[in-house]
Amino acid sequence: MTIDILICSLNKGIVKVPDVLLPASEGVRYIVSYQYTDERYLDLIPNELKERADITLYQYKGEGLSANRNLAMDKAKADLIIFADDDARFTDSSIELARSTFENNPDLDVAFFTASTYTGKSLKDYPKEERLVTEIPKDYSISAIEMVCRRSRVQSVVRFDERFGLGTKFLTCGEEDIWLTDALRLNLTMKYFPKKLVETSTMLKKSLVYIDAGVQRSRGAFEYYIHGLYAWIVCFKFAFHSATKGYCHFIPMMRHLSEGIIYMRRTERSN
Repeated sequence: MTIDILICSLNKGIVKVPDVLLPASEGVRYIVSYQYTDERYLDLIPNELKERADITLYQYKGEGLSANRNLAMDKAKADLIIFADDDARFTDSSIELARSTFENNPDLDVAFFTASTYTGKSLKDYPKEERLVTEIPKDYSISAIEMVCRRSRVQSVVRFDERFGLGTKFLTCGEEDIWLTDALRLNLTMKYFPKKLVETSTMLKKSLVYIDAGVQRSRGAFEYYIHGLYAWIVCFKFAFHSATKGYCHFIPMMRHLSEGIIYMRRTERSN
C-alpha cells in the first residue's frame, strides 16, 4: 500500500520539516503544505524539500491549520494518508504499522493510534484495548496526528471545518472533533488500536478549557454543532459543574461558551 504523509507547516515552522522525514522508501511520499504570512518566510524553505523526489511542496499565503490540512488532503494520491505537523517524528515501524493495519482490516476506513512525547511519555491516557469507534470517545480525545485514513473513503467527503483550529482567532481548537463527527455521520468504519504511531512535542490545546477563552468558545461551538439549540443546556451544565468543582468561575465560562454558540449560528461553513 502506498502512503502519503501530509505535513502542514506555518512560517518559521518550515525549518523543522526535514526532521519529520524518513529516508526515501518505496511507496512513501510526503506532501508539504506550507502556509506563510509574509514572503520573507519563503527564504527559510530548506533545500531538501525542493530536491527530494519523494516530496511535493505546496506554498500559499494564509493561515489556519484546518485549511492547511484540507489543502494537503486534496493533493493526496496514495492508498493511505497520515496527517503530520512539523514537529512529528515517525519511524520505519510507523509505516509498517499503518500498512499492516489496513492490510489486515480490508473494510477499515480510518484507524486511530497513540502518540507520545519525544521522551516516550504517552501523550494522553489512552484506552488499553482496541475497539471500534462508533461515537465520540468519552475517555480520551482523538488528534489528527494519531489518524491514518484510507484516502478513497475520506478525501472528498470529510473535511476539517475551517472555522475551527490553530490559526483562527475565535475558535482555536475543536476541528478534529468536527471531523470525527462528520465521519461518524457518514458511517465510516473506524477503529482504535493501542499502538504508537508518532512522537510529537505538541501541547494539547483542549486541556486548557478551564483557562483559555478560545478553547471555551470552541467547546460551545462544538456543542452547537452536535446538539443544536440544546447546546445551551449542555453548556450551562458544563459551566455550572466546572464552577462548583472550583475549576473556573461560572460567568466567564458561560459567556465564552455562549459566544461559541452564537458564532456558529451566525456563520456558514465555507468548506
